Amino acid sequence: MSKHSKTLISVVLSTLLFLECLPGSASAVTQADIDSVRAQRDAIRAERQEKQALVDSLAEQQADVVLQKAAMDERNAATLRQISATEEEIRVWEDMISQKITEIAAAKALEDEQLARYRVRVRAMEEEGRLSLLGVLLSTADLREFLTVMDDVGEIMRHDRALEDAYIASRRHTEELRAEYEKALGEQQQRHSDLLNEQRELQAGIDEAEALIVSLQTDIDNRRAEADAILAAEYAADAELQRLAQELERQRREEEERRRREEEARQEAARRAEEARRQQEEASRREEEARQEAAAPVTGTGSFVWPVPGHSYVTSRFGLRVHPITGVKKSHTGIDIPADRGTPVVAADSGFVTKAAVYSGYGNCVMLDHGNGYLTLYGHLSSFAVSEGESVSQGQTIGYVGSTGISTGPHCHFEIWSGGSRIDPEPFFSGLSFSPSAGE
Repeated sequence: MSKHSKTLISVVLSTLLFLECLPGSASAVTQADIDSVRAQRDAIRAERQEKQALVDSLAEQQADVVLQKAAMDERNAATLRQISATEEEIRVWEDMISQKITEIAAAKALEDEQLARYRVRVRAMEEEGRLSLLGVLLSTADLREFLTVMDDVGEIMRHDRALEDAYIASRRHTEELRAEYEKALGEQQQRHSDLLNEQRELQAGIDEAEALIVSLQTDIDNRRAEADAILAAEYAADAELQRLAQELERQRREEEERRRREEEARQEAARRAEEARRQQEEASRREEEARQEAAAPVTGTGSFVWPVPGHSYVTSRFGLRVHPITGVKKSHTGIDIPADRGTPVVAADSGFVTKAAVYSGYGNCVMLDHGNGYLTLYGHLSSFAVSEGESVSQGQTIGYVGSTGISTGPHCHFEIWSGGSRIDPEPFFSGLSFSPSAGE
C-alpha cells in the first residue's frame, strides 16, 4: 500500500469517526460543536485543495510531455521521410553507377578493339618494312603520287591514333563520373546511416515519453481518486455542519418559545395579582365607604395643601412608568415625594381617617376621606401620628416619611381619589420641580 493511500484512508476514517462522535438530534447542540465540525471541514477542504493542486501539476507535466512527444513524433516522421528519400537517392546513385560501369566496360571494349586493330596495322607495317614502301613506290607513276600515297597512309595512322585517344578519354571521363557517383553514393550512405541513428534516438525518446505519459496518468488517476475521496468526506462534513446548524436553530426557536410562554405566564400572573390587588383595594374602599357612612360625616375644604411641607421635589409622576423594582411597565397611581426619614406628613385637607395600617405594597399607609367625594392616600410611612376613625384637620401631621412596603428609599407616595378613581394630584399644586426620570 502506497504512502498516499495510507494518508487518504487515515483522513477519511478520522473524518467519519469524528462525525459519528458528534451529538445526534436528541442531544443539545452547541456553537462549539458547529465550530469543531467547521474546523474539521476546513481542514478536509485544505487537504482536498492540496491534492487537486497536485493533480493539476501532474496534468501540466503530462501536457508538456505530450507536447514534447508530439514534436518528437513529427520530427521522427520527417526523419523517416528523409530516410526513405535517401534510400531512393541511394538506389538512383547505384543505378547510375551500374550504368557507368556498363558504359566503362563498353568503352574499354571499343578501346581494346581499336587498339588491337591499330597494333595489327602497325605490326604488319613493321613486318613488311621496306618492301611495302618499295611496293608503294613502284606502284606510283611518279614521286608526287608516291608522296600523296604516303600522306594518305600517315593520315590513316593519325586517325587511328586519334580514335584511340578519344576512346581512352571517354573511358577516363566515364571512370571519373563513376568515381564522383561512388563518392556521392558514399555520402548518401553515410547520411542514411546518420538518419537511421537519429531515428533510433528519436524512437527511444518517444518510447520514454510514452512511458512517462502512462506513469503520469497513473499518478493523476491515483491522486484524483484521493481528491474525490477527500471531497466525499468534505461533503459529509458540510452535511453534518448544516444538520447541526439546523438543529441549533431549532433549539433556539424552542428556547425562544419557552421564554415567550414563561413571559406570558409571568405577565398573566402579574395581571392576576394586580387584579386581585385592585379587587382588594376596591373591597377596602367599599368597606371604608361603608364605615364612613356609619360615622359622622367630615367635609373637607375642597382644596389641598402640600402633604410634605418644604419638599416640593417630585421623583415620579402620575401615569405609566417602568417600576423601579419589578422592571415592568405599569401605571403609577400617584406621585412620589422624597424626604428624609421622619419628615412630617400632613393631611392635604380635613377629613376622616379610614385607614392607618400596613396596606399591600404601600407599607404603612394612611387614607383620609374628605367627605366631598375626594379621598387621599399617604404611603411608605415610617410610623403613624393618627389612628383609624379619627377626624383630622387640614395641615395636621398624620405620619412620618419612611420606606416601608415596596420602596427604593424614603419618600411619601401621595394619591388623590375622586368619585372612586385615582386622579393626577399635580394639577392641584404649583411650584413643583421634577427629577429627569420623573416621567411626563
